[in-house]
Amino acid sequence: MRLFRKLRTYMKMVFLYLTKRIVRREDYREEYNIAASTYHIWLKKMNKHTNTILKIDHLKNQENIHILDFACGTGYISGFVLSALKDPTVKITAVDISDKMIEIAKGNISDSRCSFIVRDGTDFLFGEEDEKYDAIFCGYALPYFNHKKVIKEFHRILKKNGTAHFITNCKGTLKGIDEIYIDTMKEYSSSLNKIMEIGYQLPKNQNDLKSWFERRQFSTVFLDTVEEIISYSSPEELYNWLKNTGAIAGTDHIFSDEKEIIESIINKIENRCNCEDKYCTNHKFIQGIFKKK
Repeated sequence: MRLFRKLRTYMKMVFLYLTKRIVRREDYREEYNIAASTYHIWLKKMNKHTNTILKIDHLKNQENIHILDFACGTGYISGFVLSALKDPTVKITAVDISDKMIEIAKGNISDSRCSFIVRDGTDFLFGEEDEKYDAIFCGYALPYFNHKKVIKEFHRILKKNGTAHFITNCKGTLKGIDEIYIDTMKEYSSSLNKIMEIGYQLPKNQNDLKSWFERRQFSTVFLDTVEEIISYSSPEELYNWLKNTGAIAGTDHIFSDEKEIIESIINKIENRCNCEDKYCTNHKFIQGIFKKK
């Protein structure tokens, strides 16, 4: 029975892949639009790690600095940088695919030095001129893109010696949660609607991320791997955190009726993610700063 279920799930996934039933950028936009109003929950727990890549002393004595906040979300990075750089000639371009995220970012930032654009990140990069930016910042968004394409574009649009500041999830993040979704897909294979590719786009480790950038003629300035444990008193609270922060964005589109399987997922969290009277998973990620050669 187990073998049959596994085979049936595999065949359904192959069918979905061949028919291009894959979670796309429009699906992520939809889910991040929903998560925008609760994204502050993510920021409360994870900002301390984002701060590590916001090393901008090398920009403080320069004029006419132009910075790209790529996949800016609700604008935390842009707000931090604007507070640190008082020069009136500084410009920040903040782009995100989610109009609701941008709407909140505009409410958070009233500084005229920052302009906001609602657009898919890859499409935006392709339209930018060569050597335009002094620095690029990207928080937790790299796996949503084809890294070969976007890192090539980052190199093209950065000025010589420009810096790229990244924090990105890596393999081993959300321990237990990915297995829960895989097993639920087997259990509800008849309800499978789309498949997700984002898990295959995560860097394996910090050396993997380093190689991605160094292949595109970047040198490594800073690199580290960090893990944050996410724990709550009930499986429902942990699930709600994952949903409300966008940590599992895209999963709403895996099943034809996601509401049907929520109870099954929460039950699995209760059985598998128990740790010392709490329910937990992890966020494992890499912090990196790279300089264009």
